[in-house]
Amino acid sequence: MKYKRYEFSLQYPKPLAKNELKDLITVARSGLFSRYASDYTKKLEIDLARYYGKKHAVTCTSGTAALHGCLTALNFPVGSEIITTSVSDIGVVLPIIYENLVPVFADIDPETYNLDPISVESKITSKTKAIVAVHLAGSPADLTAFQKLCKKHNLVLLEDFSQAHGAIWHGKKVGSIGLMSYGSFQQSKQITCGEGGVIVTNDNNLAYRALIGVDKGWQRAKPLEGRFYEFLAPNLRFNAVQAAILKPQLKRLDVLIGKKRKLARLVYKAMNPISTYIKMQKILDNCTSSYYSFPMYVTGDEKMRDKLLKLLNDKYNLRAAYGYANPVPLYQCVTALMNPVKYGKGFKYSKHKYPQGLCPNAEALLKKSFLIPFNENYTEKEMKNIVDRVVTAVREITS
Repeated sequence: MKYKRYEFSLQYPKPLAKNELKDLITVARSGLFSRYASDYTKKLEIDLARYYGKKHAVTCTSGTAALHGCLTALNFPVGSEIITTSVSDIGVVLPIIYENLVPVFADIDPETYNLDPISVESKITSKTKAIVAVHLAGSPADLTAFQKLCKKHNLVLLEDFSQAHGAIWHGKKVGSIGLMSYGSFQQSKQITCGEGGVIVTNDNNLAYRALIGVDKGWQRAKPLEGRFYEFLAPNLRFNAVQAAILKPQLKRLDVLIGKKRKLARLVYKAMNPISTYIKMQKILDNCTSSYYSFPMYVTGDEKMRDKLLKLLNDKYNLRAAYGYANPVPLYQCVTALMNPVKYGKGFKYSKHKYPQGLCPNAEALLKKSFLIPFNENYTEKEMKNIVDRVVTAVREITS
């Protein structure tokens, strides 16, 4: 039997509809493309703040830039520790290092893929200043537990909703809970302008510091003759072209996520017959995922995972991805973390060590986990076909 080819990819097309091109054409014809040359970026930020349930939104060049803007705004003492996950993109680590802070990795819950609150608390020291809770694959992290930890230890809660636009935690949008929260609009995200990021907060001073914190520290609100560069900050500005592309997508974001949730229900039902062998990411009670991707893991060992993915590719013409984002935790695939003494020269984290075994749950899960092709462009028939191949392949290797 000849199978249609399905390839796992997060970089799939997300075109604007004809009726969504108006602003982009207007900006193109105006010749005014920068953030401050028109009001397009500011209008988008107003919409974003409203969507995420915050007073302020500040756009920037990426999710990495957004975390950088948060940390610049918060102005923690040099050498402060920031606890986060090792199962994510390196963008959750780079800003911590560049702000001369120390990334500390807590382990994950092997069922949810998100930070384990018990592990997080075990990592808290007198130098800890914040927890960065990443909502991996669109599924909300345990914000109830992290709120309690932050209150108990006087820490700042930061939410990373880069993969979780529109996800719901206890009736609220993720991103609406942390003192500051941030996300990405890179091509793979639910809505995108190719690259981009946003910071949201209710705090007026933090919003101001974040705004100039992604704009060289330049005090644009003051008269030109009275301005100066208030603090050291990078140039990570968003622009009007990106705003014109992103703004219309925000209006249909919840509809798009509704499509992904419908496909997800189909996947759950179709995978149920092989639930002894394959488990899917657990979604916490009173939470709803926005299904950035669809993580699964085998109940057996990594040999079973590897055999399954090889069979899917070779016989069933379906390529899945090994692990999650990376096939191993960040501290095992980022040279600067594997050898901080050499590559962290001048940074406080260079004295820190990130050895194998640091996060055993994360290390074990990534050896057993995989991602199937999954996105809103698939029809229900196509999605069912993809899952049927997985079910057939699992039955073949377990019979």
